[in-house]
Amino acid sequence: MVSSTHDQLYKFIFDDLEVRGEIVQLHDVYDNIFANKSYPKSIKKILAQLVLISNLITASTKIDGETTVEIRGDGLLRYASVNSDSKLNVRGIARHNITQFDEDYSFRDIVGSNAILLITVHPKDSEPYQGVVEVTGYNLSDTLENYFLRSEQIKTKIMLEISLTDNDSTAAGLLVQELPTEDPNHEDDFNTVAHLVNTLTKDELINLEADEVLFRLFNQFKVRRFDAINVNFKCGCSRRKCLDTIHQLGKEEVYGVINSSADPEHVESLVMTCSQCGKKYIFKKEDIDKLFKNEK
Repeated sequence: MVSSTHDQLYKFIFDDLEVRGEIVQLHDVYDNIFANKSYPKSIKKILAQLVLISNLITASTKIDGETTVEIRGDGLLRYASVNSDSKLNVRGIARHNITQFDEDYSFRDIVGSNAILLITVHPKDSEPYQGVVEVTGYNLSDTLENYFLRSEQIKTKIMLEISLTDNDSTAAGLLVQELPTEDPNHEDDFNTVAHLVNTLTKDELINLEADEVLFRLFNQFKVRRFDAINVNFKCGCSRRKCLDTIHQLGKEEVYGVINSSADPEHVESLVMTCSQCGKKYIFKKEDIDKLFKNEK
């Protein structure tokens, strides 16, 4: 089992090549994202990849804000969404129409034939901007490579690997990108690095330490690896946000729910459960009275 020290992302750069990269290895984050939720394995695979993607993109943008990565399609997956902030705090959720959890569905069965990947960047001090790309092929690596090529005109090689069992979830992602250069001596740098990435196995990417992966691939080059950035699960729910939602429902509807409660433990109270982390918020009748005290 991969230790919790692997919930980290590393950036790296080549001193002698015009290429940059990132490697992210995750474990404990998934325990939190999958907790209190009933996801089939095929949905977990998609969500796990989106978590990797959100971290790789967030680390690439270098903005103070948040990045949201979503898949919307016409398959068994209704939608999946992962949010990551500039400190690599992540949360994610998925909705699906799968009833046979033991079935081994293909990638295209899950996302459908017309799925899209949406990447929305939310800078703190400016308007958000969004990129959209068709989900192509039979994995999300090709789709993300296509996104970078179309939206930013950057050649990118991406490897995403997932290992899921009933009791454990691990994953790792590797990204290398071409840096802009007009030096003809470096025009083939990216192809050289991408070819080396193709020699890496799933087991190596998931189970080797980040430095071992970089040495295994690029020991003939000078690679500078920067300090690790920790990746953590952080839900955005709060008692205040729940109260805001309750207020939006309206006084009549909220009191109707309270008065019709069949839960003996929560008579004359309202219970809200966060869909992201499963945390329960209990609001007693006096909390609701205070919320609507100035309304007729």
